[in-house]
Parts: sequence; C-alpha cells; structure tokens
Amino acid sequence: MSMDSEEIKLWELYKSTGRPELQEKIVIKYLKLVHFLAHRLVSYSTPTLDREDLYSAGVIGLLEAIERFDLSKNVTFKTFATLRIKGAIIDEIRKFDWVPRSVRKKSKLLDSTIHKLFAELDRLPTDQEIADELELSMTEYYQLTDSIGPLHLSSLDSTIDLEYGEQSYSNIIAEEEDYEVEKNKKIMKENLVESLESLPEKERIVITLYYYENLNLKEIAAVLEVTESRVSQIHSSALNKLRTMMTRKRIAQEA
Repeated sequence: MSMDSEEIKLWELYKSTGRPELQEKIVIKYLKLVHFLAHRLVSYSTPTLDREDLYSAGVIGLLEAIERFDLSKNVTFKTFATLRIKGAIIDEIRKFDWVPRSVRKKSKLLDSTIHKLFAELDRLPTDQEIADELELSMTEYYQLTDSIGPLHLSSLDSTIDLEYGEQSYSNIIAEEEDYEVEKNKKIMKENLVESLESLPEKERIVITLYYYENLNLKEIAAVLEVTESRVSQIHSSALNKLRTMMTRKRIAQEA
C-alpha cells in the first residue's frame, strides 16, 4: 500500500522546510501506531515498566523515524516507522530485562523437545506430553515457559506479528508492492492461520484475543474466567508451539 498524494505532499513540504508544525501533523497522524505497538509489546516488559513507559519510548522512535525517513526510497512511512518504533520500545525493555544464558539454554531444550514430539506424533504435542518428555511436573513446565518469555525479545523479528507474519525486520524495509514480498507475506499469513488452527482451543483463544482483538492479559483473564497468571502461562506455551510449527512449515517450503 502506497502513501496517498496528500501525505506525499506533506512529507515533501516538511523535508524541504523542516517546519515544526508539519512535524507535529505527522506525529499526530502516527500516534495510534505507537499506542498499538506499545500495547503489543507490554507483555514482554518487566513489572518496573508499564505501557506508558513503552509508549514514551515509542514516541522517541517515531520522532527518529520522521527525521530519517527518505521519501525517495519508495517505502511507506508506516512500514519504516514500525521498524523504528518497535526497535525503540524493545531497547527500552532490554534496559531492564537481561536474559541469562541459562534461559537461552532452556529455550533451546524446549524447542527441540517440541520438534521431537511433533515428528513422533505427527501432530502438535500437548502441554502434558511436553512436560512428560522433559520429566517435569505441570507446575515446573509452566514455570519453564514463563521463564523463557523474555527471550522472545531477542527474536521478535521472527515471532508472531499479524501484519508481517514471521518476516524479519530487514525484509519489512522493502518495496511493499514488490511481487515477491507480497507473495511471501501471503504464504506466512497462511502458515500462521494453519498453525493457529492446530493449537488447543484455549491457547487459540488467548492468541486470537491478544493479537487480533487487542485485549491485554487482564482482559483475557476476565473473558476466560481464569487468573491473569494462567493466561500468561497459556500465552507463553502457545508462542513456543507456534514458533515450532512456523519453523517447520518454512523449512518444508524451502526444501
């Protein structure tokens, strides 16, 4: 999707004059995008950070995107700004949230276990089956999935993003109407839909409400009549399974 003529004129005028009131118009136009991305990423933050902290970081990212945006690159500002805003928010979270090597090791073990069971069962394994394979109780299993939640920060460019699927940030900054880019986005969206359908009902509901309906964990807990902690467990478990399924699909398609 390209920018309309009115927005292009606004950008041309701002880039040629640098007038503050034009910058303000652009900022106001894209504040909703900052709110949206801050809402998306707040679940990855620590208790010391809230959505307003992330929103403030996102606004800084938006301002940086405005100054760095090059109209001649034939990329929409929304696409370019999404990258910059996400990066600013993630940097803010990482200041307060360092992932130790032990957590990364646990994540690799969990991923390999899900892959192994997937191959053996020819279907997505249940939480109980994964826990049994790891010789963990269900409580220990959910503690594991919760503990590796912050690790998603280090690979947000390969986790769930409903606009770009599993496409990396570097690929996002490409001509949006390029045939290959559009084709890849379509394939990734199809893979995501298929993967979602394979999830257990409650996990599918949590992912749908969170990523499609924009509900936060507290709101989802109210819908499902469970605790917010339980929703967090379901969310973490679902993300791990989705990542495994998306990876398997991508490998199969590239083979």
